[in-house]
Amino acid sequence: MTDDIEPMYAFAFRRIAVLFIFWSVIPVAGLAQHAQTSAGALSADSPTLEELAFIDGIAGDTTPVSVLASGDTLTLDSEWVDLPPNVPRALGGIAITNFLAVGINVLWRDEPSTGPGSWWDNIQGGWEWDTNPIRVNSFEHPWAGAVYYNVARANGLSFYAALPATAAGSLMWELFGEPRPPATNDVLTTTLGGIALGEPLRRLSLVVLDNQASGFSRFWREAVVFVFNPGLGLDRLSRGQLWSAGANSPDRLPQTLAGQVEMGAVRLTPAGGSPGQPADAAILRFGLQYGDPFDGEKVSPFSSFTGTMEMSSLSAVLTQLGARGIIASIGQRDGPTDKVVGVFLDFDYRWDGRVGFAEQSVGLGLLSRFGSERWRVKTDLSAEAVPLLASTDRWSTPATGRYYEFGSGLGGRAVAQLEHHGRRLVFGSLRAYWAVTLNGASSSKLIQIAEIEARTPPLGPLSLGANYRLYRQSSQYDDRRTGHESMSSFSIFLSSGG
Repeated sequence: MTDDIEPMYAFAFRRIAVLFIFWSVIPVAGLAQHAQTSAGALSADSPTLEELAFIDGIAGDTTPVSVLASGDTLTLDSEWVDLPPNVPRALGGIAITNFLAVGINVLWRDEPSTGPGSWWDNIQGGWEWDTNPIRVNSFEHPWAGAVYYNVARANGLSFYAALPATAAGSLMWELFGEPRPPATNDVLTTTLGGIALGEPLRRLSLVVLDNQASGFSRFWREAVVFVFNPGLGLDRLSRGQLWSAGANSPDRLPQTLAGQVEMGAVRLTPAGGSPGQPADAAILRFGLQYGDPFDGEKVSPFSSFTGTMEMSSLSAVLTQLGARGIIASIGQRDGPTDKVVGVFLDFDYRWDGRVGFAEQSVGLGLLSRFGSERWRVKTDLSAEAVPLLASTDRWSTPATGRYYEFGSGLGGRAVAQLEHHGRRLVFGSLRAYWAVTLNGASSSKLIQIAEIEARTPPLGPLSLGANYRLYRQSSQYDDRRTGHESMSSFSIFLSSGG
């Protein structure tokens, strides 16, 4: 079953594409302003300072300030001071964003309005599993959660304190923002997905922002953050920080920041007797590595994370979005290390019109690296708890009114890659998830995702690569035999970056 895309969403999702295109520029923009950057501090595949010379035309109008504008994040000697937590202001800001979202729904999407009658019905009534498309439940709701999360963080709340604030924002929306019964799945995806997307967005926003910039440099930085991280943007507007000069956060720029862009073609092929016909499409993929978990620096939530995004001609919107970050490390760390044991938070969303899959998970993982700077192997092993998983099912529509199911269970991954001078040449991964169905036609599911990729050494600024991916799903039913579905994809692409 295909996902009908309303024309009104097209522009919004194109803006999201621009964000991820900008991901490939963020390493350049951020490193160009790093006052203490040295060649030894950069990863092997990061641009040199000479290669960043072209950015001077943009960043050249940034000037230090000795006189501060008004604001409560700075002292008189122009040093950064963290805001004290302000819970009432955070919750008030979240309530305002929900109010604005209700206005958008009523005026733009022609949704019915809410009021005391629907509020009371929602409070008194029961909860449900809603029938929205997977795009809405597994992408748009997490994105809204990222807004709540960043409002909380902008008001001084820590990573962990922002979690209940994000959940509170979701509950506000479910009970008072829509004239329909609240949905269990929405609260889970908004909260967990909002944190998994929100903290990477916050850190990338800090890279883009420069409180000492002026002119066009200041304008585009503030505009980009306001559009793609409105939680932070609205808070900066309320404080007058969009235009005032001041100090930058000391953790604004990571020691390692690298992006890549891939452009090519993909063929999707049903396998193992699965229904459907092969389909060919153009693809555009983006990747980001923020921070280095092996560098020995103190670990804080998402001090190191990876992000991925894919768009294809099969859909007017993105087909994949993922983020994986370390929350905390386990054990003693004294300088650079080759092994990191930690707790990780993951977000994954995919919908290409054939495979629908989404999960938010928390896991215990082991990151390892072997070899030297010239040749190096990196591995990632983890076991994960999956509070909520969504996956397509051919029998789900009659039972639930939607083409996918919700489940909860366990997962794991094994990932390895071979690097040459910091650039990935070979990559392989195997992920598996087993889930008990919470709402759907099946009783349980086993999902396996295997992927292998190879690239040539760099040919100038580019490399040529090929990727094979296999998605397999086995579904157990109480009233019919086990169902098996598979979909493979093979792509070839040109890649910039590592």
